[in-house]
Amino acid sequence: MSQQPPVVVFDFDLTLTRWDTSDRFFRWLLKRDAWRLGLVAAALPIVGPMFASSRTRKWPIRYAVWVATLGRKPQALPALVQEHLDTLDGEGVFLPEAVARLRSHLEQGHRVVVATGSLEVLARALMLRAGLGDIPLVASTLRPFLGGLVRDRHCFGPNKIPMLAERGFAPPWAVAYTDHHADLPVLALSAERFLVSPKARCRARIEQALRTEATVLAWR
Repeated sequence: MSQQPPVVVFDFDLTLTRWDTSDRFFRWLLKRDAWRLGLVAAALPIVGPMFASSRTRKWPIRYAVWVATLGRKPQALPALVQEHLDTLDGEGVFLPEAVARLRSHLEQGHRVVVATGSLEVLARALMLRAGLGDIPLVASTLRPFLGGLVRDRHCFGPNKIPMLAERGFAPPWAVAYTDHHADLPVLALSAERFLVSPKARCRARIEQALRTEATVLAWR
């Protein structure tokens, strides 16, 4: 039986890219209409304090995404994404060192997959523009809810493991790249791990959980 090539898992935002792509996209959507910003501002006394805890931080973010997409259907997202990408002309979204490392793995015959909490239609469009459209992508999706869009499947944290497995990239993995401790479940199932310009607290948390010193890549 022939041996399967090693699988390499890359995170996307702040690992391959210079910024959090979904955050920037949804902020752009909110700023297009004053009434959307008004709805967010009106809810701040309620949702604002939720940012103080990691357990409740997701709720104000989900509310902002819902407001940003009010009146829109999933079918409208590709056109909105393309319009957003057109505003980025001249800005390098991807980190050159990260793309070079990804291509190096491909040249070695490794199976490379990108697993991200970013919105699937957004991440795919960005990868296509960067000439990375042939790389398998496992990402987050949205579904209709009360006139807007809300989280459907979130490819984040431990959710990445079953979502990767469904696409034929079951653990264990040979190598994993990330910038954040949310990917600890992925890192724990990878033989080799790389942290991309992590924050000090993030690095400490990962090293404590894995009981090993992290290999840091200063790409940002």
